[in-house]
Amino acid sequence: MQETGSLRQSAQDAAKRHKASWIELGQFLFTIHKEKHYREWGFISFEAYCLKELGVKQSTAAKLLKSYYFLEKEEPALVRPEYTEEETPAQMPNYESVNLLRLARQNEAIKPRDFALLREAVIEKAKEPKEVRAQVKKIMDLAARPRDPAEQKRRLRYTAIRRLLSILSSTRRELESEDLVPDYLLKQIGDLARKLEDQIKD
Repeated sequence: MQETGSLRQSAQDAAKRHKASWIELGQFLFTIHKEKHYREWGFISFEAYCLKELGVKQSTAAKLLKSYYFLEKEEPALVRPEYTEEETPAQMPNYESVNLLRLARQNEAIKPRDFALLREAVIEKAKEPKEVRAQVKKIMDLAARPRDPAEQKRRLRYTAIRRLLSILSSTRRELESEDLVPDYLLKQIGDLARKLEDQIKD
């Protein structure tokens, strides 16, 4: 563990060159944030420390922090401490691209195969954020688009029936609580709801 004074200076030095070596800065920020060293240095918040001492905006600091942590968990070889500046791969992934990959990992709509392609683009090919963002958009557009007209009709039917069931349920409760209609009508509403539910069962 570095002395806090040494850690503080190292973070400042890394911030000056973070565009070339953001992983190094991310590592320092992770330690400083986790152990709250910024308080020892007179800052009331991590964001204030980043902005005033390192000249790094809050949004950038958050992306650096989260992107580094993501790599530490998912791609530990890229953040191994034995890397020196000379050994660092020629094409290190951009922190914004890594952040997009991190968000994609959390998105249930993105299938494992698509995520693997995104990982290749970010980690192995070091694609720029603009390219990665376009790739994510394409994946999401394809995921949202029904494969054929029959599938689109099925989705519309499901949505419409679910909406009607919700209306029937709330209306039936209101009618029943206020005793506004005879029991046989309430029963008919219940029977209709069950028949509609049968229509959307897989």
